[in-house]
Amino acid sequence: MPWDQLFLLERPFADPAFPGQQFYCWQCSLLEGVLSAFPSRAAKLDVRRIAWAQPRTALIERLGRDHQSVPVLIFEKGSGIPDNTKYANGLAYVDEPFAILQLLAVRHGFPAPHP
Repeated sequence: MPWDQLFLLERPFADPAFPGQQFYCWQCSLLEGVLSAFPSRAAKLDVRRIAWAQPRTALIERLGRDHQSVPVLIFEKGSGIPDNTKYANGLAYVDEPFAILQLLAVRHGFPAPHP
């Protein structure tokens, strides 16, 4: 099975535009919940938790400066690439949370979300 990389935001994080408040990314938290519910399947992924603040160096190194959106699932080179992918820096990726959930089921054996 390919070692796809899933990038999520660390939590909680602060946004200087809102002093004294802490936040979480609900899309990342949704995916964190799925990962924690199925730890043996999550172990087959390369999960990277990165800081909220930009620049997000780890993503820039993979996808380039224009692609710092999180969550994002980057596909291992040479693996089967689904139709709904985007491309940057020679890599295929998906950055839509519900598409990521479907791909976790298809590519990594997670149960599928109920329709």
